Amino acid sequence: MAGEAEQNPRFFVAVHVGAGYHAPSNEKSLRSAMKRSCLAAASILRKGLWWMCRCCFSSYSNTGDINRMRWFSCHWNYSICWNPVIFKDDPSTNAGRGSNLTEDGHVECDASVMDGDSGAFGSVGAVPGPGVRNAIQIAALLAKEQMLGSSLLGRVPPIFLVGEGARVWAKSKGIDLTATIEEADEWLVTEKARQQWQKYRAMLDDAMAKKKNSSVETAMLSELKAQPSDSSKGNEGGQSSASEDDYIMDTVGVICVDTEGHIASGASSGGIALKVSGRVGLAAMYGSGCWASSKGPFGAPFIVGCCATGAGESLMRGFAARECCISSSLSQAGPASACTKVLRSVVQNSSQHGTDKSAGILLVQADAPITAPQNSPKLKAIEIAASYSSMSFGIGYFGSSMERPKVSILRSSKLQGRTGIDHFEARVPL
Repeated sequence: MAGEAEQNPRFFVAVHVGAGYHAPSNEKSLRSAMKRSCLAAASILRKGLWWMCRCCFSSYSNTGDINRMRWFSCHWNYSICWNPVIFKDDPSTNAGRGSNLTEDGHVECDASVMDGDSGAFGSVGAVPGPGVRNAIQIAALLAKEQMLGSSLLGRVPPIFLVGEGARVWAKSKGIDLTATIEEADEWLVTEKARQQWQKYRAMLDDAMAKKKNSSVETAMLSELKAQPSDSSKGNEGGQSSASEDDYIMDTVGVICVDTEGHIASGASSGGIALKVSGRVGLAAMYGSGCWASSKGPFGAPFIVGCCATGAGESLMRGFAARECCISSSLSQAGPASACTKVLRSVVQNSSQHGTDKSAGILLVQADAPITAPQNSPKLKAIEIAASYSSMSFGIGYFGSSMERPKVSILRSSKLQGRTGIDHFEARVPL
């Protein structure tokens, strides 16, 4: 009985591919990306904690280090990291290959990860081309070093690095990086992303050349946001009408829970179209793009994780992911209500400032694991909730009791027309 939990580990993984507008013509590829991401995480979580520890720490001789870091390193470097890597390699999401381009026509990426047990957090922002494909691994390594404690001479290890500094630090730690931005762009920049950049760059240059007043500039930017655009790539070499293009906001995200109720979350993003070079977005910001915790605000056990996506600046101002987790721990109405409450405040704030109010929030809340004599704790059930104010929101999830992942592009309904927000919720026994 003692080994039952390891022989049949329970798990749950949830992913999202951004809020915004997902063109029906691209839905198949997005659903496929989410399925593959869920299955990749499941293949690791199914094998149990100790299998991953053997893989991760075969080179470690210090048993204390292994015990301190076994959940953190194993699950993050595998379950959390490999999900965004899959999305980054897939030209149907706004992360990595085919991402939105900056004003200068390059790809810069943001990413973060967080461990619910320790609160360890690592993130990178505005990582240039050579580090884009590895951004989530750089964030995970930053977080792992939080667990190891002080570095040489007692220096405090960083949790957040940006730009060229993040790339140099990653290279010093042995992370394999592309040599130059030019080499990285050959793989990262798709033809469709380049065409979109040329279109928007021409609009911006034209407006600047005419030196019109701020109201005209605002109108131009509003037109840019209003047009469904392929900020997530796909269909390279093909021509499509505006109605068949995507307009996907900001991040992809993942939340993983293992059989003992350990939880972690991660987010990654190519950012918004035509962003200023050096702009750091939602996916990198502490408390905003992702959050995970195993305790409530008063210290009682409460397992919850969240990822947010959408109009980044508004979500950053409200610490959206963290606020959702806290609200869920205090709410008697369930996680969907908590998500909707936080998102409503984001929508109201965006309306007051006249900015884009498209956003989506994905939250996973786990029942406390069951502990029986002579047995390891086992995860009992999961509640998953999603709220969104955008035209669509792509989510997927997979649990150990399910035959296959469930993936969906949630679309706006009559409810959103009345309240401005739609939501989804489900309870998954494990």
